[in-house]
Amino acid sequence: MERANNDAISDILVIARKEGLELSRDRRLRWLFACLLVLLVGALAQGWQTNDAESQERASAQHANYQQWLEQGARNPHSAAHYGVHAFKPINPLAFIDPGVSAFVGISVWLEAHKQNEFQFRPARDRSSLHRFGELTPALLLQTLAPLLLILVGFAGFAGERENGTLRQLLSLGVSRRRLLAGKALALVGLMGAMIVPITVAGALLSIGTGDASQRLLALVGAYLLYLGGFVFLTLGVSAFARSARQALLVLLAFWLLNCFVLPRAMTDLAGHLAPAPTGAAFIQALTDARRATFGHDESHPAFIAFREKVLRDYGVSRTADLPVDFRGLALREDDHAGYRIHDEHFGHLWAIYDDQDSLRQRLGWLFPGSSIQAVSAGLAGTDTRNHVHFARAAEAHRRVIQETMSENLIQHRRNGDPDYSADRRLWAHIPPFAYTPPSLDERLTWQTASLGRLSLWLGGCIALSLWAVHRLRP
Repeated sequence: MERANNDAISDILVIARKEGLELSRDRRLRWLFACLLVLLVGALAQGWQTNDAESQERASAQHANYQQWLEQGARNPHSAAHYGVHAFKPINPLAFIDPGVSAFVGISVWLEAHKQNEFQFRPARDRSSLHRFGELTPALLLQTLAPLLLILVGFAGFAGERENGTLRQLLSLGVSRRRLLAGKALALVGLMGAMIVPITVAGALLSIGTGDASQRLLALVGAYLLYLGGFVFLTLGVSAFARSARQALLVLLAFWLLNCFVLPRAMTDLAGHLAPAPTGAAFIQALTDARRATFGHDESHPAFIAFREKVLRDYGVSRTADLPVDFRGLALREDDHAGYRIHDEHFGHLWAIYDDQDSLRQRLGWLFPGSSIQAVSAGLAGTDTRNHVHFARAAEAHRRVIQETMSENLIQHRRNGDPDYSADRRLWAHIPPFAYTPPSLDERLTWQTASLGRLSLWLGGCIALSLWAVHRLRP
């Protein structure tokens, strides 16, 4: 048994070596591979340089904004809550590999009283329509050009051998069809590894000392191995099944176009139709309508009057002037709590729609894995919608800390709605600088469980297809 295994491994390595030599002698393929590597290295360098500059800018802006908060001078705490602060989204260490939706969701949000604002400064708004075709990023190259290179290299793997008459010779020598498949696949896997190595090395060097970025990088590499590994076996399977190398190339190129360009766009449109999200104007209007049920600063509002009567009953007094605490501070806190519930309901519903759209986009990910690898890549790089929502929730939690602190100060220290009451830096310093803790690796992997499952099914299906194709292979 051991000898048979050794013979099998030896045959596979000999076949792989022979395939590698033939590929290395093809000048056209050498140029294609060299161009892809140059593009990968250039995209890595450009992405890292851009991210490093933006990261420093945002950190500097966050520090300066907090200093403005501390130095705002003496004023009413409620006015200070309206003055607010900005929360700047930090650049994720792996965003230089896959920027995801970063250009479309904004980079900062103003945290002010009574409002959960939308994010500001979306870079995509300042770019031309050509940006729709996508930036040149390592993720884009691995998702589109790397599969194309594997197809161009491997489409003649079996069909070309049949046309040249060498397949009959190999089989007559007793070479197993499965060993032949394994050897050719090993040669293509070596090429695939050579494309992924630059990203792995660069990512590992640039993510040293940045939390769990190195572990997320390994998970990201694993996802791309599933994706590209499927193309290795799909290419060889189609080559074994096709009547000619030309037919194999046409079928594979058609699949590549569908997977990388047609289906992702079509599924995005379909998801938007099946799970439509409200327009920005409609969403703001719905929030405004819901907020009308709360009283805000309107002391004639029925909800305000009902709340005042409840407070008086609870404290056993007949006038707000007799309360041991500031009634206006209590009213502000009550109105904010009502606003929290409204914001949680409306934003929660909106984010649930985005989740549904992402799920719908990937329904065919086991057959056309382009949408699934896009989701996993951006998710593990920390630049997808779910990571953005995680930051938005953290920013909103910080806004509520500011609100609660300012209202509590009014409740305990102001009396009878004194219009001249003010606080100073000592109160402002009770608000800590905004510090964002990103989701853990386990949390991110949990978000991507379905997508990783589809990629695994894709690879398994392609392996099964190739085994079936070589089983029926005839010279």
